[in-house]
Amino acid sequence: MLKVLDAICNLLAILAGIYLVGIMFGIVFQATARSFNFSGSSHIFTFSEYGLLYIVMAASPWLVRLRGHVFIELLTAALPRDFGRLFSRFVALLCCVICLVLVWYSLQNTIKAFNFNDMDERSLQMPKWLLLGAMPICFGLMALNFLRFVFGPETLHSGQAGVHE
Repeated sequence: MLKVLDAICNLLAILAGIYLVGIMFGIVFQATARSFNFSGSSHIFTFSEYGLLYIVMAASPWLVRLRGHVFIELLTAALPRDFGRLFSRFVALLCCVICLVLVWYSLQNTIKAFNFNDMDERSLQMPKWLLLGAMPICFGLMALNFLRFVFGPETLHSGQAGVHE
C-alpha cells in the first residue's frame, strides 16, 4: 500500500516539475514573441496561473513524505527525546486532521462547481471543478503521508535544531 502511495506521489511530483518547465518555456516564448512585435498567445498566462495551483498541490504530498516542508525544530530539539517523539507524532496528527478538513471543504466546493457547471473565464473557459479537483486529491494524499509519521517508525521531526542537508 505504501509503495502505491509513494508511486502516486512521485508521479505527481514529476508532473509538477514538467508543468513548471512548460510554464518557463511558455513565458520565454511569450517574451520573445513580444520582442518581435508578435502578440503571442493569451492562453500562456492563463495556463501559467492554473499551473501554480496544480504545481503546489501535486508536489505537496511528495514534500510531506520527504519532510521537505519548512518547519522549525527549535522546540523539538529542546524537549526530552521520548516526549519530543510523542510531540512530533501529535503535530503530524494535527497536520493530518487539518488536511482532512481541507479535503472535505475542497471536495464540497469541487462538487458544487461541477453541479452548477461553474466556469472560470479568462482567455478561455475552464470548468471550475477541473481547477478545484486537484485540491481534495492532493490534500488526501498529504493526510496519508502525515499518518506515516503518526503511526510509522519515523517521526516528522528529527529532534535536532539547525539545518541538516
